[in-house]
Amino acid sequence: MKDPGCWNQQYDKCRDILIDGVTVDAKSYWNNDGVDIVDCSDVVIRNCYFDAADDVYCFKSHSEDGVSENILVENCVGRSSANGIKFGTYTRGKFKHFRFKNITIFDTYRSAITIATVDGAQIEDVVIDSIRSIHTGNPIFLRTGTRHTNDNQKPYLKDITIKNMYAEVPFEKPDAGYGYEGPVEDLPRNVCPSIIAGIPDIRIENVKLENIHIVYPGNADPEYAYAGTSKEELNAIEEQETRYPEFSNWKELPAWGFYIRHADGIVFDNVTITVAGEDYRPAIVTDDVNGLRMKNLVIVDEHAPKGKKQIITKDTKNIRKK
Repeated sequence: MKDPGCWNQQYDKCRDILIDGVTVDAKSYWNNDGVDIVDCSDVVIRNCYFDAADDVYCFKSHSEDGVSENILVENCVGRSSANGIKFGTYTRGKFKHFRFKNITIFDTYRSAITIATVDGAQIEDVVIDSIRSIHTGNPIFLRTGTRHTNDNQKPYLKDITIKNMYAEVPFEKPDAGYGYEGPVEDLPRNVCPSIIAGIPDIRIENVKLENIHIVYPGNADPEYAYAGTSKEELNAIEEQETRYPEFSNWKELPAWGFYIRHADGIVFDNVTITVAGEDYRPAIVTDDVNGLRMKNLVIVDEHAPKGKKQIITKDTKNIRKK
């Protein structure tokens, strides 16, 4: 499939879909998603290659009674000038029982993984296993919000597992040179961390990060833009709960590895985060997080003499940090 006028392929309220061995070259227009699955059940996408100007694997819901469930994506490769795996943005109904296995994302402007509920959706039971993200602007972005919600909806984002992941984040623009690039920012920013950001009324619950290694470029310049970690400075970070969800919305965040806010039950198990260049920010910053557990967390500073390494082997439980 090549050069569509908009989304390359959309499956809406369908059951029993098999997409196998399909090649997509979708760079003729900025809104060229690779594949859109909308309120569908029992879907298998496997052995496919996507080169898209917009999101690669995109899961949406257009109605409050819509249900997307029993979705499997495996043995696929994708490149995008937006996101790799993307839940949203229009997310009204329920999403449950999603499995991703053996996925490669490369040269992708935004996040390798974006799971967002900002329109009232209920998202649960998502497992992403064996993902390789190379030259991607952001590895992990989990987000809740209230862009389009009403009083009848009870949105949530919970029970997410990401395991066996290797990711490299470049210092430069990851999709530079493609015909349809992601936007060139008028005001550049220091490289963002991975983000798990709920809002006070819609917290993110039960996220497990297991067997993960992420390499960040570092080189954040405090003289250009400084983000501090005092109580006052953390409180000053805007919630931005009604905005379209992008990891770059905040411009500057106070961590180089992970920024976690308004979340419960976050588990790090055998996670290594490496910073290649000097960075004034700490590796991980949490704000209003309950039940944070870290086991076998390794933080590597390659810029320090002989490569400074901090290993946290103790299983820390029930941490609440503000």
